[in-house]
Amino acid sequence: MRAFLAAAIVAVPLFAAHPALADTPSGALTLSRSVDGRGHTVATLFCDPDGGTHTSPKPACDLLREIKGDLGRLVSNPDVICTKEYLPHRVTAFGTWEGRPVRYTRTFGNRCEMTAVTGAVFNF
Repeated sequence: MRAFLAAAIVAVPLFAAHPALADTPSGALTLSRSVDGRGHTVATLFCDPDGGTHTSPKPACDLLREIKGDLGRLVSNPDVICTKEYLPHRVTAFGTWEGRPVRYTRTFGNRCEMTAVTGAVFNF
């Protein structure tokens, strides 16, 4: 019991001395979007705490938290109706979510279809 108590007393200051550990985001992603194969728009997204260069990190992170960072689990919002316009939007995401690697690539027929599936994640 004394050994446990001694170890606990020594460990507490070690954790307190490293507050950066608590600030490590649960998600750190680099997101890109290209329209019709021309140019790329790139943003970073950090979750918990929410931030990065993404213009709406909170709604994007809220969606990612719902799906536990697995972009493959994204489904189309049934309340969104899109036109048949064809202007392909290719999106990619890579980084980490809770220590797991994230890799996602998908091409949507247009911006509406992209937003119906990915919500705020690629709207930056």
